[in-house]
Amino acid sequence: MKTRILPILTPIILLLPLLLVAGNQPLRAGPYPQIDGSVLEAVEQGGQADVLILLGNQPDLSPAYALQSKEARGRWVYDTLGAAAQTDQTELLAELERSGVAYQRFWAVNAVRATINADSLQRIRSVSSVKRIQSDLWGRGIDPQPLDPVASSSIEPTSWGVERVQAPWVWEQGYTGEGVVVAGQDTGYDWDHPALKQSFRGFDSVTDTADFNYNWHDAIHEDLSGNGSNPCGYDSPVPCDDHGHGTHTMGTMVGNDLDPESPDWPAGAENVVGVAPGATWMSCRNMEQGFGRPSTYIECFEWLTAPYPLGGDPLTDGEPGKAPDVINNSWSCPPAEDCTTELLEIIEPAVNAADAAGIVVVVSAGNGGSAGCQSIVSPPAIYPRSFSVGNTTSTDSLANSSSRGWVTYKDETSIKPHIAAPGTAIHSSIPGTGYASFSGTSMASPHVAAVIALLLDAAPELRGDTDFIKAVVSQTAEPVTDFVCGGDPSGSPNNRFGWGIINARRAIESLSQPGFLVGHVTDTRGVAVAGVTITAYDLDGNVEGITVTDAVGSYSLPLDWGKYNIEVTAGSFEPDMFTPTIVVGGQSTELDVTIEHRILHMPLILQ
Repeated sequence: MKTRILPILTPIILLLPLLLVAGNQPLRAGPYPQIDGSVLEAVEQGGQADVLILLGNQPDLSPAYALQSKEARGRWVYDTLGAAAQTDQTELLAELERSGVAYQRFWAVNAVRATINADSLQRIRSVSSVKRIQSDLWGRGIDPQPLDPVASSSIEPTSWGVERVQAPWVWEQGYTGEGVVVAGQDTGYDWDHPALKQSFRGFDSVTDTADFNYNWHDAIHEDLSGNGSNPCGYDSPVPCDDHGHGTHTMGTMVGNDLDPESPDWPAGAENVVGVAPGATWMSCRNMEQGFGRPSTYIECFEWLTAPYPLGGDPLTDGEPGKAPDVINNSWSCPPAEDCTTELLEIIEPAVNAADAAGIVVVVSAGNGGSAGCQSIVSPPAIYPRSFSVGNTTSTDSLANSSSRGWVTYKDETSIKPHIAAPGTAIHSSIPGTGYASFSGTSMASPHVAAVIALLLDAAPELRGDTDFIKAVVSQTAEPVTDFVCGGDPSGSPNNRFGWGIINARRAIESLSQPGFLVGHVTDTRGVAVAGVTITAYDLDGNVEGITVTDAVGSYSLPLDWGKYNIEVTAGSFEPDMFTPTIVVGGQSTELDVTIEHRILHMPLILQ
């Protein structure tokens, strides 16, 4: 018998649609997981739906941030999330197998992907660990971009974006990104392009061969674009770009066509398009000719957080130690493609897992700026842990297309983008041997990912400390005061440029400069308190600096750049501790404190 959706008869039934399933048993009101309306619609009349089945609750990842190395953070995240998935998914997998339904498991998001009908929906919705059944829809993840190669006669030796972020100055100091691994998830990558081959992590220049295990993953298993074919095929064992977008973004990160053994490398190359040419790269294809699904985005995040070999099992074969230091994400899923915030909240746990594992997640803010303020509306840029990037022109103005904040997500409002970078008419590599100029926030975010690589080359001790890395590149950006879309009352940071235009030289110079912890101390009535002792401890408990507030409650404490635990003490006030507090070299970190009077307990005298 064919299934059908019953007509809506009352306001109560409006909230709980009834779906007839095999055996004429409807899904009725009662304790059952939320089922996406599009899933119910798809299975009507015997149809099928591609779904993500979410289970349980995501474990708290905050303990990872207390670990002192990237390796430790990555291993803890992989083991913790993997264990939760193994436990929560057992009952569901047994039911899917009994129903003969093929499935794909995830651990970064506690979810299982499957294609179901009304009968299997009826079975899995009663599994106690199932929290939500959501459509795994597909949509365009990138804006179409021109792919016409630029004539060689018009090519400038050095991309203006490379110059603008002052990467050549950093190279002269000896920092090119060496020892740092950058990654991207995009339309794929032409790994043996002359600008990219030498820096591919799996490439062996001695034998002129490449090992793609742990260095490349294809999350495209079928035709998503509807074209019926793909130039790269599906599940490609070799890096391949079916569109050109990914190759262009990777070129901006590491592209350089001069032999690294040349004494003129890197500035002497014919095409100096990459900001961090000394970094190595790895990659994942998350879109099929520009079209992706939530599951393909999650699959790439998961593989990048704990890479596994070709054909490996993500839950047992992952190697967090082979993960990159930073991931560029020049894609989004806009509401115009039915990718609403509510729908794609399911990707956020994968972003959070990567960040907790010590990987900086850099994301283009989007190209919806024509809508004005509050036009950053698409995942993953809306997520708090995504480091979002706006697009500037060669005149340092914000591109009209660059999306802007503010962003309200899960009832929290934040300033976005975090930072701005060159993104208009950016010259970089495209598949084959050519080069082209593209524009968009897709072109801006690779500049930021690559500046992070330069910073980690200069300060490898920052590796894995995502909060500190983001603080350095934010606070050392060239500030642009702007009030158009609001932000800080001072005009910086703001909701168009964030903290300003990223600058690699200022970031590197901050490493040799002292910082300052400054602030004001008041009591709970707002009265300034003098004579309060401010003590800075390093994370091992050693005292690194002490000062006392002045007559108006102000203080300024010079400190080397780093993380500190700040203790605030005063005679008749309750002591307080603020940890961890980040101090960036050459910058003033503001810490205003409100302290409370001690409650005096008078002794009870018995008569």
